[in-house]
Amino acid sequence: MSDDINKKIDEINERLNILDEKLDEKNIQYSHKTSRKMGRDIGILYGIIIALVFIIILMKYGII
Repeated sequence: MSDDINKKIDEINERLNILDEKLDEKNIQYSHKTSRKMGRDIGILYGIIIALVFIIILMKYGII
């Protein structure tokens, strides 16, 4: 009787370990996607700032 319970506990632990590994993989994938989106947004923001500074410099020297 005790052996059956121990086997079931071992099976449950193995299944929990598999689920834990899958959860970690999904968490890593989500973090990777979020980081890529944030990097893209920061790049766009830097581009806008550089363009505005460039336009201000051109306006200051009367080119525009």
